[in-house]
Amino acid sequence: MTINRGRLIGALALGWLTLSACGSNELGDLQEWVAEAKAQNPGNIQSMPDIRPYQPFTYDADGMRSPFANVDPDFESRLLAVEEGCDLSLQPNPSRREQELEKYGLDALKMVGVIGQGKNVYGLIKVNEGDSRGVVHRVSIGDYLGLNDGHIKQINDDRIVLESLIPNGRGCWEKRDQLLLVGQ
Repeated sequence: MTINRGRLIGALALGWLTLSACGSNELGDLQEWVAEAKAQNPGNIQSMPDIRPYQPFTYDADGMRSPFANVDPDFESRLLAVEEGCDLSLQPNPSRREQELEKYGLDALKMVGVIGQGKNVYGLIKVNEGDSRGVVHRVSIGDYLGLNDGHIKQINDDRIVLESLIPNGRGCWEKRDQLLLVGQ
């Protein structure tokens, strides 16, 4: 096998040029910039701010009532005082088991439709907040929903009528009708 002498010299020259390019000094600009940065005056460095000494706080609650103690009976009786003339039958039932949709205010619930025929009509309520966001619940007359002990009195094609117990701020409760409209 014979190799042309000219090709061999050309290949060696090309290799030498390639290797000599790798050894060139391309870091000249970087070295110049570093030298300029070192030559510049660093300017004034601000001194550390004065550190104020720590002053401990003494919590003195000897003259205050403990938050874990029972409330004074006289004060508690004033809080639980019911205005005269209140209808005592209009109070929430504390022993009634709370239903799923009573965790949400009416603003977090949306009526999305109705299903059923005749007397067997169910409302479809979608939850717009919390862990159950996007879940649609089926409700019927007598079910409870909302934060004010609202029970469903009526289900129509375009609305659900609730009867809620609203505190009047004087120890009494008032019945109020509230509506959930389709799309609201």
